[in-house]
Amino acid sequence: MPAYNAARYIGNALASLLRQRDAASLDIVVLDDGSTDATAAIVRSLGAAEIRLIETENCGVTAARNTLLAAIAPDTDFVSFLDSDDLSPAGRFAADLARFDARPELAVRYGTMRLFSQTGDDPLAPDPRSTVIDTRGIHLGAGIYRRTTLSAVGAFDLAFKQAEDTDFLLRLFEAGPALEITDDIVMYYRRHDTNMTRDTALVRREFARALMKSAHRRRGGTTAPIPPGLFDASNFNQRVG
Repeated sequence: MPAYNAARYIGNALASLLRQRDAASLDIVVLDDGSTDATAAIVRSLGAAEIRLIETENCGVTAARNTLLAAIAPDTDFVSFLDSDDLSPAGRFAADLARFDARPELAVRYGTMRLFSQTGDDPLAPDPRSTVIDTRGIHLGAGIYRRTTLSAVGAFDLAFKQAEDTDFLLRLFEAGPALEITDDIVMYYRRHDTNMTRDTALVRREFARALMKSAHRRRGGTTAPIPPGLFDASNFNQRVG
């Protein structure tokens, strides 16, 4: 979990992970990327043995993700990602890990995310009375990955200011891992006025560059095709509770 000035939401993000202690032995690594607010203090205040905090000077999300990759414990079996303003649904890890147990060859399980803008009585879930959008898009948090599969991809590309996750995922899926795509809601993506992706011009430019790099790699015929239905624009449903 990379975090920069995330005090507003990070406590709930971490709580949504900690409630899944019964599914696995958790090692949650948070990198505070030079925050000027109370981000680090909130992480420490949770006092959870499952959380490790790394503090650095501000270096940007791409470098932060690489530091986090390097910090993964060597005995880790599976890796997932959660941004500091998002939430992990209750039972998510139990459902995912059961599928890995059932399919020993499985390398990646990739699901659907629910976009929301407000929580209700339960601060760890979207308000059931509000409008949400369910979509299977490009997001690191939509997957859970065998550690060996993730390690083979290498580092995040520091040339990207945005869409570093898109480039990383495309490289991962071009390797042709054994994959299971599910309609299960595997993350809650919070939409708010300080999302990094609000800079739409930068997002579009960097996203297009990631796609172009992938197209050049696949043109040579040495990579696997992107699995159909993985990033599915037709899987886009709006619902009002």
